Amino acid sequence: MQSVWIVFIVLIGVGYVVAFTRKGKVAGTSMTSRQHTVFHQAPPAVVFAALKNIGRPFVVDDADASSNIIVLSSPVTFFSWGFLYPVFITPANGGSQILVGCGSKLIQMGPIVTSAHNKCVAAIEAALSAAPARVVNG
Repeated sequence: MQSVWIVFIVLIGVGYVVAFTRKGKVAGTSMTSRQHTVFHQAPPAVVFAALKNIGRPFVVDDADASSNIIVLSSPVTFFSWGFLYPVFITPANGGSQILVGCGSKLIQMGPIVTSAHNKCVAAIEAALSAAPARVVNG
């Protein structure tokens, strides 16, 4: 029985190592089956620039301005292995369509995935609604 616990703890340790070291890459990125779509009136280049500066807990792992693809990630926590969020930005109706996917860095199912995905979409919407700083010459 004791050896079962040792194997279990070793497997969890290996999972954490994999999740901590896994980074998203634009090359080879495809959209996940879990998707949210956000529309914004700004052109894709402006949306891309705004999302490159998204705040914590999300981090830009990789970005390609020529294809308007960004891969965001969230950190490993006690309850999840962390997530990768491929973000595809395309022109739509004079603005942009932002397709946001979500996939675990290791294996994750259930409401934690849905919650993480919704938080990422909310952070994207917040980043896009933030007014740019105005420079005043004094």
